[in-house]
Amino acid sequence: MIQFTALALLLGFELSYYLLIIQTGIAQHYHSDLFKLFPLFLGGVLGTISSGYDWGKITNPVHKIIIALSLQLAFSFLYPVYSSFTLGLLGLSVGMMAPLSIYLFKANQRKELFLALAIAYSVGSYGFTSFADSREWMALVFTGISLISALFLLPYKVEQDAKLRSFSFKMYLPLILWVFLDSNLFETLSRHESINIWSHFTYLIIAFHILGLITAFSLDLNERKQHLFISVLFVISYSLSYLESPLALAMVYPFAISYYNVIVFTALSKEISLQKLSIMMVFIGWIASGLGLALALSHLLH
Repeated sequence: MIQFTALALLLGFELSYYLLIIQTGIAQHYHSDLFKLFPLFLGGVLGTISSGYDWGKITNPVHKIIIALSLQLAFSFLYPVYSSFTLGLLGLSVGMMAPLSIYLFKANQRKELFLALAIAYSVGSYGFTSFADSREWMALVFTGISLISALFLLPYKVEQDAKLRSFSFKMYLPLILWVFLDSNLFETLSRHESINIWSHFTYLIIAFHILGLITAFSLDLNERKQHLFISVLFVISYSLSYLESPLALAMVYPFAISYYNVIVFTALSKEISLQKLSIMMVFIGWIASGLGLALALSHLLH
């Protein structure tokens, strides 16, 4: 029970940290200036790659997580004003956490993953409309909860036989596409006043996030049907965005986010090689989301 709770809290609040501190907090503070945010991106990529290798005698993923969270906590005290150097170091710590926190999950730990994503989307949706520059307490609390959870996981062992397989790069391509489409639509909507759904439909969004999670864990679809279903969800979400229908979008889009993320996290949790997982997270977590942000700033969608 302790490990169940610790795993869920660790991933749930680290995802909340990424959503409210990195993706929206710091990005809003620097007005999405890609030049100023580049050290964060570079640090994130380097941190993600380094997480897949041994750090001298430090090979245990939980030990790496504790180091990464300690670094994240230290730089959270500086929020939201960073130099290029400190912004890069914050990116380094967050980048380390991305593959390491996912790698702890075994393919059959569905309840833990459900709770972690439910926490992340509930907290993220509720805190989205708060003033970006006043989120220092969130940075400290979220990191503190994740760090305490990691300490409870010190006896935890990732069993290799609990991992199912190693995917080819081709198998990961749909996951990269879903993250890119999500990032582009999210960044576009958050900058469009008339369809900024989080300001008006907070509780409705949370409800459909949870419904999306329940559906993803309940439906037993093969891989092809899953990708087809996700494609339809994104087509509907983008169409509602073009039509500027915020109420319908507040129901469909959160459902799509939750559904496809269950598929993404479940696939990633099956990866045997931490080194390969870290490389794939560069594409899924940084390149795809970064390209989505860049496209949103070009105003091609709205």
